[in-house]
Amino acid sequence: MRAPVIDRLVPRDPWDDAPMSLVRTLRILASQRPSTPPRSVAASGRVDRRRHGHVPVTWIDPGLAGTATIVHLHGGAYVSGESARTWELLEETARRSGAAGAMIHYRLAPRHSFPAAVEDVLHALDDLTATTLLRPGRWVLSGDEAGGGLALAVAQVLAGSGVSSPAAVLLSSPWADLRGDSDGGDHQRELRRMAARLYAGAVPRTEPRLSPVLGDLSALPPVHLVTGQHDALVEDSRGLDAALTDAGAEHEYLEVRGGGDQIATSGEGPATQEARRFLIAAAREAMGLGAAAPAAH
Repeated sequence: MRAPVIDRLVPRDPWDDAPMSLVRTLRILASQRPSTPPRSVAASGRVDRRRHGHVPVTWIDPGLAGTATIVHLHGGAYVSGESARTWELLEETARRSGAAGAMIHYRLAPRHSFPAAVEDVLHALDDLTATTLLRPGRWVLSGDEAGGGLALAVAQVLAGSGVSSPAAVLLSSPWADLRGDSDGGDHQRELRRMAARLYAGAVPRTEPRLSPVLGDLSALPPVHLVTGQHDALVEDSRGLDAALTDAGAEHEYLEVRGGGDQIATSGEGPATQEARRFLIAAAREAMGLGAAAPAAH
């Protein structure tokens, strides 16, 4: 029997097949608007919100952009914006590198599915480069979780375009393969499956800008990849490490022994500080800034 006319004419709501608890959770996540760093992370005088290529970008210490800049793409499975812990990661890595920090607020699913996030980051970077806020060899592209996968996808696009690329790519527990299941509890896996479906839409998840581990890794700038031994996305990181090796790409991989989920943004503690020291050292070396500043504020 054919479906009723109304069913064939009205687009299917991607939430329909999800359990109600997931629907509520993802609706809340998807409604999040761009934030600014908590004052406990960065005083308001250090923060500035601008638009670059019509995309909102929040700066920390923008006056340091003439020296160097860390451009960060937040995690959140493409349905959630930046968290307080993501702001902590960007503030610390930028401050201890002696660089400005710039958070690009790309559009989120389900309202804006692929390739909106990729397009937003490319538009923002194009404007930042055209206005010379990003200097060749003096900026790096960073990302955690979904933002790590997005950073890798964007770096691949830039590498194949002839446009100026970042001096390095810094990846924290990247979600670089949307095809399969991650580790973690059933609820976490179900959330990630639903988020992947909402973000990808009808596009096959083998598309390299969705699953950049499947893309061309040979022409990338140096990649620095950190994850925890018990991270829900550790298999993504291990697979990406192997793929980078097979491609002959310059890269560095750190799997923090005993480290848990989203190690670089998980909060205080020796494992988190080990992950952040790794990223800070990579950023400073790539941008020619020498030794890192002390950890304390």
